[in-house]
Amino acid sequence: MKLDHIQLAMPKGMEAQARAFFSGVLGMQEEAKPYPLNERGGCWFRKDEVILHVGVEDPFIPQKKAHPAFLVADLKVLELQLIEAGYPVTWDAALPERTRFYTADPFGNRIEFLKDGDGFGQK
Repeated sequence: MKLDHIQLAMPKGMEAQARAFFSGVLGMQEEAKPYPLNERGGCWFRKDEVILHVGVEDPFIPQKKAHPAFLVADLKVLELQLIEAGYPVTWDAALPERTRFYTADPFGNRIEFLKDGDGFGQK
């Protein structure tokens, strides 16, 4: 079995904020949503093998515990990008063999970033 994509939820009408975060801060490329899904709102993004769908959910409730986790080559560079863009960065040392931190997207959804090589599927 392989993972195809991850979906996060967002409030209606917040596509500009999703684009600013996922494309602007994280450097993901937006992909066109196919018809008829494009009429539902939301955005689709990709970077390398990572595919992320951000879909409208009404009523919207941010995910504070459930989260995707992405592998990143340079966590320090990403940390600075997030901080400069006004997003929180919370380092987690609970597992000393894993270098990682959490942030929240513009909608309050939790997202984890791990140093590439420290991923749970890599050790």
